[in-house]
Order: sequence, then structure tokens, then C-alpha cells
Amino acid sequence: MKGFIQTFIISFILIIIFLFFGGYLILQSFWLASACAALAISILVTSFIHQETKHEELEARIKALELMLEEKDDR
Repeated sequence: MKGFIQTFIISFILIIIFLFFGGYLILQSFWLASACAALAISILVTSFIHQETKHEELEARIKALELMLEEKDDR
């Protein structure tokens, strides 16, 4: 959850900067548009970060299993 909040705040700031420099002309409500865009971006980024963490954990488990198999073969 902490990583999600950090990602949301960073996304929110980037969207505010985008809307300040002309994006506001495209969208009507500045704060609502920036909050929605930051929410969407932060959900995507958080899911990718979580997926990367799971991938690293899986790699570690596979390496441990390979080591166990090598030890069995050596006997």
C-alpha cells in the first residue's frame, strides 16, 4: 500500500504539470481530471511493480530447486 501511495503522488504531480501547460484546455475539471489520470497511472505502475516482485521471488525459488536437483545428482 505504501508503494501505491508513493506512485499515486508522483503520478498526480506529473499530471498536474501536464494539465498546467495546456492539458486543462482539453479537459474541463482540472482537479478531477488530474486525480483520475493519476489514479489510472498509479494502478498500472503498482501492478507492474508487484508483478516484478513476484517474478523475482519465482526466480529465487527456481534457483533453489535447481540447486537441490544438482545436489541429488552429485550423490
